Amino acid sequence: METREIDVLIIGSGLAGMVVAETIAHKLNVAVLSKGDITDSNSQKAQGGIAAAIAAGDHWENHLSDTLGAGDDHNCLTNTSILTKNGQDAVKMLTDWGVSFDEGLGREGAHGYPRIVHAGGDQTGKALVQTLHERTRSYVHFFTKETVLSLLKENGRCIGAKTVDGAGRMTLWYASYTVLATGGAGQLFSKTTNHSFATGDGYALAYRAGAILRDMEFIQFHPTLLMKNKKEAAGLITEATRGAGAQLVTSDNRRIMAGHPQQDLASRDVVARAIAAARTDEKEVFLDLSAVSHLADRFPGVTSLYKAFDFKKQRVPVAPGAHFMMGGVAATTEGETNVPGLYAIGEVAATGVHGANRLASNSLLEAVVFSRNLGRKILNSPRIGPSHRSDQHRTAIPSSLPTKQVIREVMDQACGVIRNEQTLKEADDFFQAYLSLAGISDDPEIQERSNMTLVAALMTKAALKRTESRGSHYRGDHPMKVKSWEGVTLAWSQQEYGKRYPVSADPTQMVVEGGLRAT
Repeated sequence: METREIDVLIIGSGLAGMVVAETIAHKLNVAVLSKGDITDSNSQKAQGGIAAAIAAGDHWENHLSDTLGAGDDHNCLTNTSILTKNGQDAVKMLTDWGVSFDEGLGREGAHGYPRIVHAGGDQTGKALVQTLHERTRSYVHFFTKETVLSLLKENGRCIGAKTVDGAGRMTLWYASYTVLATGGAGQLFSKTTNHSFATGDGYALAYRAGAILRDMEFIQFHPTLLMKNKKEAAGLITEATRGAGAQLVTSDNRRIMAGHPQQDLASRDVVARAIAAARTDEKEVFLDLSAVSHLADRFPGVTSLYKAFDFKKQRVPVAPGAHFMMGGVAATTEGETNVPGLYAIGEVAATGVHGANRLASNSLLEAVVFSRNLGRKILNSPRIGPSHRSDQHRTAIPSSLPTKQVIREVMDQACGVIRNEQTLKEADDFFQAYLSLAGISDDPEIQERSNMTLVAALMTKAALKRTESRGSHYRGDHPMKVKSWEGVTLAWSQQEYGKRYPVSADPTQMVVEGGLRAT
């Protein structure tokens, strides 16, 4: 087995990981691991832009207000203020790094002002990540097709990771700082905007290493995935098209959002539920793009997507799909977790800035602002190497884990747009039965299923425990918000399931003790 020593180990090659790398690699030895190729990430697929209050008459406090509104009384105010205050600086930094932004500002759902900065039309994520890959290629060590099997710990501190590559070769990576930038878990559902590698690996890795996870019930469903047929999704259609005039209609041309004050630009959770309700009894909902001027120029990705499936008219069938995790590894705005040496940034992290429902185009902003913060923190901190070598590893029982298809079917039924106690209890019983097997395997495919099983169990348990509806978490049997749940986050670790904390709790000070072990 090979061993490598590095100053900073970054797991994930999307925007968050690359911002950290760009910030620190001129002074430190940095390795970036990618599960697939370097371009395989959710960031690469992001059609939205970066939200920043830079228009005349706009202000970061307006952006803050919109973010809190979308978050449905579940945001950490301090962290959300830090995020929105730094929008202009984030755009300037990226411009200085060579990103060429489009002229003009877009408007997306639940934003009170046009404040969405795009690059390459509806291919902003791709433009950002490609620029950073090019900038860092000569001084960052990239390793592709590396599956992380486990995080290594010594005396309570994370000291690196164990990986297996596409040829089956194992490597032990030892690092002063280990950064999770692994993205989300959309592949736990049959319809998703996420990359095929988004199987929740970072959440499972952190959990097994003793990190605290929070808000796992809050999964955002993007309202408009283009449907190839009534069951299969082809890809995302950005809500910026609705900001440019597109409308959601039924087959008889009835506008489904006409009665809402924000109409087609209501927050994602509201629109997703409206579409889900309208699609009952095998009926379809369509996005009418005919009112969007210069569609091909402004939205080249969307145009090529719907033309690829031979839709003759600018009216395409859509449905909600899993898009973004508001929950994840409890982290500060500098990426710190409760495990020394382990940091989490981007979608895998839960900092409280998205509340119960993320405001459109705040995810790329978070990836830039907090990853830059982490990079600066690392530069100002000492390097701490491991004192000895250890391979903390155990092998799961592979044949008994559920298949990916089965996991997705269970999650679609239990943790979709609309949830209820009966299906959640059934799913909870199903996943709990497999937790003792959801450990660590040397086989990447088995490891993915193990990770998916563990993360699905945490999501399901959290959704069952929160007996109210808030933001993206909608319980048909508890359709209203409950005051006693306001500002309360559920924390999960190997030591305890579902300890209540205020949403503003410092992750480095969270303590979970006693209680039920999940693995």
